[in-house]
Amino acid sequence: MLNTMIVLKMKNCTYDDWKKAFDADAEMQAEFMRETVVGKVDEQTAIVSADVFAPEKMQQLMSAPEFKQLEEEMGLEHAVYFLQPAPTA
Repeated sequence: MLNTMIVLKMKNCTYDDWKKAFDADAEMQAEFMRETVVGKVDEQTAIVSADVFAPEKMQQLMSAPEFKQLEEEMGLEHAVYFLQPAPTA
């Protein structure tokens, strides 16, 4: 399982517009991630943290033509990070 953080920048929409679209896909997202936390940084930036248990399904979604079209329409840019616990002393 991958603890994943995505920093999402929006150029052609607001956070609220994007969040509505994100929430509408909750059932599909449940097929590859859980423990999702979404944070609003500002009107054009969000941070999503989730445990991704099926990264291949996540990649399929992000490569799908419908997703690419939505990305273009909303002006979305994703920076994806894989997190791991810090070493203990």
